[in-house]
Amino acid sequence: MSVISKMKEMQGELTAKEKKISKYILQHLDKIVYMNTYQIADKCKVSQASVVRFAKKLGYSGFPEFKISFGRDMGRRDVEEKINFIYEDIQETDELDDLIKKIAYANSNIIQDTYSILDTNTVKEAVEIIKNARKIFILGAGYSGIVAKDFHYKLGELGMNSICEADYHIQLASISTLNESDVVFVISQGGKTVDIYNLVKEAKKRKAKIISVTQMSSNPIRDLADIKISTIMEKNNFRSTALSSRIAQLTIIDIIYVALITENKELAEKYIGDALKLVSDFKM
Repeated sequence: MSVISKMKEMQGELTAKEKKISKYILQHLDKIVYMNTYQIADKCKVSQASVVRFAKKLGYSGFPEFKISFGRDMGRRDVEEKINFIYEDIQETDELDDLIKKIAYANSNIIQDTYSILDTNTVKEAVEIIKNARKIFILGAGYSGIVAKDFHYKLGELGMNSICEADYHIQLASISTLNESDVVFVISQGGKTVDIYNLVKEAKKRKAKIISVTQMSSNPIRDLADIKISTIMEKNNFRSTALSSRIAQLTIIDIIYVALITENKELAEKYIGDALKLVSDFKM
């Protein structure tokens, strides 16, 4: 079934915002293949998240897949080839120029998509809980573990009491000291890492607040969290999936870090200033 047929058939199931998007697309068939989520959202006076949800409601993994199918239906083979190339997984035969384009596009796209689904109130609530926590216990494995370390370093710059251990037995020992005054900040793209899940479950028993950064669909770790922050997962076969998800996670971390600084500029300037001076003093 074509994209246009799907839109017409599903009119009764669409929300008011989705009907506005559908109406605009049907009235501007020749323009859609050249537009991004921001442009369509702006024309329809809706959020980018609404455009992404609209594409998913039609059965696509996201707006890029919707756009490819739409381009095919409209006979825009040139557009289809261009979009397919960008979203095509990395191949062994790719030239360096191709790799640069694909990775740069994937990273910028994942940031835009994550921004489009980011809820300001959820982030604000997370910042408030972290700011007032006795201890912040940070969890992550694999590529998410790298992001966890980055967050640990940033919180250290702000003089906050954070813990980020890689050894499972040390993690268990640390979890046993948590109480309702503490926070567990867990980063897991798929939300299904068994060891991380078990640690979060233990922390939950001790009434620690749980903040999760995972993909937006339901998963075991997200389901345990008090505060759920979402990222978009790109569907690629290559390890670019892990690379792009890490970019999305780091973007979330940077947002929280800067928000914490703006909450208490004086304290942040003191700690960051002291850290920079100490590093400078040790330089040759």
